[in-house]
Amino acid sequence: MCHSLSLRHTISYIISTGCLLVALTLSTASFAATAVFLNEIHYDNAGGDSNEGVEIAGPGGLDLSGWRLLLYNGNGGNLYGSYELSGVIPELTEGFGLLAFMTPGLQNGPDGFALVNQLDEVIQFLSYEDSFTATEGAAYGLLSAQIGAEEGTSTAALDSLQLVGNGRFYDDFLWSGPLTHSFGAVNNGQTITPSAVPLPAALPLLLSGIAGFGLLARRRRI
Repeated sequence: MCHSLSLRHTISYIISTGCLLVALTLSTASFAATAVFLNEIHYDNAGGDSNEGVEIAGPGGLDLSGWRLLLYNGNGGNLYGSYELSGVIPELTEGFGLLAFMTPGLQNGPDGFALVNQLDEVIQFLSYEDSFTATEGAAYGLLSAQIGAEEGTSTAALDSLQLVGNGRFYDDFLWSGPLTHSFGAVNNGQTITPSAVPLPAALPLLLSGIAGFGLLARRRRI
């Protein structure tokens, strides 16, 4: 009887632990997705537009292969272009990194961007100079979030709109500018703070605790 109970509890323990591991895996994926965002934008300047580009921020080591930047027209919400992203985000500080992309041909607004991952999920849908609803593509039916800064015919060709503030997630920062661009580097006025204990680093400790608890529980039942 004791052996039967022990086996039953062991199976239950394994199933529970497996469910926890699945939940942790999903949480890790969700964490990575919400930590990836547009950090800097340049779309308009005096004279003919030049040096147009965007910068993607996220966890160092994240591979952007399969990610896309969809370009949306604020007049009607339709797509007017897209860019296939690639490359690995380099770690610059506190496990955080940046990767800049030249994106010539950006419209001068009101228009927007949808940052889409390799699963065709919209991670961000931002717009400048006004908000609008997408009428096609991955962001179909979504209302864009208007950033609180814009460029114009007096903007210098080497300026950009940038996130400033302290943190490591998009909502920690505010849009500012035009300011002298800093593509590929942390923005002036932007401080990246350390992460709480990273999930991958904490995972072995957590699993050790679970295993110890499970072993103790089995001994008590026997």
